[in-house]
Amino acid sequence: MQFLAEQHLVAAKLVRKNGEARTGAERELFIRKSNSCVVCVRHMAKDRGGICLDNFDWWSLTPDWRLVDEQVLRLAPPHIDGPSLVPDLWQQT
Repeated sequence: MQFLAEQHLVAAKLVRKNGEARTGAERELFIRKSNSCVVCVRHMAKDRGGICLDNFDWWSLTPDWRLVDEQVLRLAPPHIDGPSLVPDLWQQT
C-alpha cells in the first residue's frame, strides 16, 4: 500500500525531530532519511497538483516546513480505491 503525501510529510518531520538528539554523521544520516521522505512527498503529490521544493532547505536540521505544509494543504483530495463511504440510496439491489 502506498502512503499519501501527507503521511510522508509527517514521517519526514518525525525523522528530523529524532535527529535533533544526534551529532555528526549520525545526525546527517537522519537528515538524509528525512530528505528521502520529502522526495516521496513530492512524488506522491504529483498526480494531485504537485509541490515545488526549490526553496526547501535540504540540509537544515530545522527547515521551514511551512514551505511544504502550505502546498500539501492545497493539493486536490487523494483518490482512494475502495467502496463509497456514502451509500447510494437510489441504487436498486
